[in-house]
Amino acid sequence: MSGKTGKLHKHLLRDAVIESVRITRYAIRDGQPDPEKPVLTTGRNVAFIEAGVASWRFDIEDARPLQLSAAKPPHASVEARWYDTQAALTAGIKVVSGGDANTFGAMGALLVPPGFAIPTVTATPDNVLYYGLQLVPSGSDFSIASEHCPIALMQYDYTPDYKKHFLMKKRGGGGIFVETHAFPHIHIPTSPECGGYIVIGKPVAAGRFDFTAFRIPYGYALYTPSNTIHGDGTLVGEYALTVADPAMVSADTVLMYNRETLDMARGVVPDWKP
Repeated sequence: MSGKTGKLHKHLLRDAVIESVRITRYAIRDGQPDPEKPVLTTGRNVAFIEAGVASWRFDIEDARPLQLSAAKPPHASVEARWYDTQAALTAGIKVVSGGDANTFGAMGALLVPPGFAIPTVTATPDNVLYYGLQLVPSGSDFSIASEHCPIALMQYDYTPDYKKHFLMKKRGGGGIFVETHAFPHIHIPTSPECGGYIVIGKPVAAGRFDFTAFRIPYGYALYTPSNTIHGDGTLVGEYALTVADPAMVSADTVLMYNRETLDMARGVVPDWKP
């Protein structure tokens, strides 16, 4: 009886997590969501990964080889102040976004200088190591460490209009975001047509950060460990990616704001051009 109960509980947990991470986001028109134009949707559950450390094999039949690059990728090094949600309120920084902009709730602000821009580069197994990431080629085994909560590998479809018509709208996504949380991400482009960028950052000194926007090549999975600074709002196409139930884990999410205007920073990540 206890074995059956355990299996039932596992199924209930899996179903609860999967249901919690299903989202649909719509283009913002005149400050309101347009229900006729979804720009980000959640598809099927690909896999469920229980809390702890798990070993996985990643396989795509028509993976393509990469040309290796120098170990340290192009990056922007910037002096910036990170205000979590409470700190932003205390400092009087008004962070504006739509009600469903962030799965994990309210957001803070990362104050960056005017004209701040993050360089883009294709991820390679070498250059992502600068940020502590792992680019896993098809046919490889790798370990996933999610110590605090289970995670679900889901399909997410970022349409080409997502950035323009939701992410960069004040009453939509509120701008370019980055965040940290205590569970890992895996991002897998599901077709050669996938594009866009995932923003990765790291603190290098007090009040100083390095950032790079990586394109994830088809035939590879990008493994981002827990507590890495990242933002995947500028991806384009259908990706399989891991997500967690916001009831089980929190995130420190910040929007990039111009430190002089205290408003949305623009031009931070270039538009994707196939």
